Amino acid sequence: MHSPKLRGFRLLAFWALILFGCGYAFLERRSVEAAEPRAPKYIFIFLADGAGVTHLESARLYSRHVRREGMVIPDKIMKEGHSGLMTTHPADSLVTDSAAGATALALGCKAKNRSVGICADGSAPKSVLELAREKKMRIGLVTNSTIYDASPAGFASHVSDRGLYRPIIEQYLKLEVDLLLGGGRDQFVSGRAGDDRDMIALFKKRGYHYVSDRKELAESKGEKVLGLFGLGEMSSILERSQAGEPYLYDMTEAAIRIIQQGNSRGFVLFIEGEHTDTASHFSDAASAIHEFREFDRAAEAAYRFYQKHPRETLLLVTADHETGGFQLIQNATPEGLKKIDSIRVSIRQAVERLGKKTSSEGVDRFMAQYFQGFTLPPEWREALITEKPLTPAFSNPAASILGAVVASQTGAAWTTSGHTGQPVFVAALGVGAERFRGYLDNTDFGKNLISILQGRQ
Repeated sequence: MHSPKLRGFRLLAFWALILFGCGYAFLERRSVEAAEPRAPKYIFIFLADGAGVTHLESARLYSRHVRREGMVIPDKIMKEGHSGLMTTHPADSLVTDSAAGATALALGCKAKNRSVGICADGSAPKSVLELAREKKMRIGLVTNSTIYDASPAGFASHVSDRGLYRPIIEQYLKLEVDLLLGGGRDQFVSGRAGDDRDMIALFKKRGYHYVSDRKELAESKGEKVLGLFGLGEMSSILERSQAGEPYLYDMTEAAIRIIQQGNSRGFVLFIEGEHTDTASHFSDAASAIHEFREFDRAAEAAYRFYQKHPRETLLLVTADHETGGFQLIQNATPEGLKKIDSIRVSIRQAVERLGKKTSSEGVDRFMAQYFQGFTLPPEWREALITEKPLTPAFSNPAASILGAVVASQTGAAWTTSGHTGQPVFVAALGVGAERFRGYLDNTDFGKNLISILQGRQ
């Protein structure tokens, strides 16, 4: 018989061996997990169309000095994650349009301007959304532009020209994009060139729940949803007249709720704020700032989701290009930003209300009604009346003059009404975010995103 001491020693040795084996297996498993790249289960791609670094910074300063608020993109996503700068040029120019820009971000290749989802060499590799669909992940497109516009189209279609709206919509249906939210009902109810098919009916036949206003969107319960909230683009912040139209934030919240329903495979969700670009084409500092703040509010909804799923989520925020050469110049002050806050109409809408062939008295009444506190120099009043542009860099004479009036008295200035070649910001948080730091080409964004989705180093 063995002594009690010997039996105790053998028992202790047995348990030590068991614990050592468990520890070794745990460490081995952790080392394997560390060696194998993880693919995020949830991917958000936020795109502020036409928004450069100065758009972000102007909105941040406005939020701080006028609203006494912070912003999620610079204060949370950038500080907790990684930041970078990204070039934007296409294959055939030094300045991109949204079609070539989106193609680079979604496919990882250079494209020619106006080409959607087609590389400069004529090839059409699968986009990040198409690859996600192959993995049985759910996919969605959200925009306050038309849903068939170049930016969302670049992530889920392949056409030679961005104006081929019906083929873009048909490819959405073929791919069965789970979630489509935006404007552009016009091309769903009546196509051009004799195509009168009711595309809404075709989507419904494929199982989509159709919604057309904010209330219906909030109450939608289907796993596949088509939401069209206007014939064309949706309204900007300063142009809103219909209470039933959802904000970008509303669509983002609804998209997150809808795309999770019955979903165990994850999702890739593209969300675009279009009106930063529209405002910049009209030299509209007030609208540009308000639209970026709304874009930031939408990103906050995704940031809250990230906080609940930090080990499974990749949150990306960027732009396709910069528009307007927007900048705060030397005379910019907090008081100037507060003056911008007094503007309650977009410059696009103001130009429409000013009309053609107005008189000097009409211009004075117009300024008193829509731009209180702003002074219009005599030579600019004459330019408004004669519809003479300030410089050839601006395509809309009245918009350029009104933008210059605001700039001269606030320091929020513009150099053009078109796109520029400035680099744009990238903010990344979550799984694989470190791949988006530094100085990137826009094709690097697409390549890195596809690589991360597929679990490659």
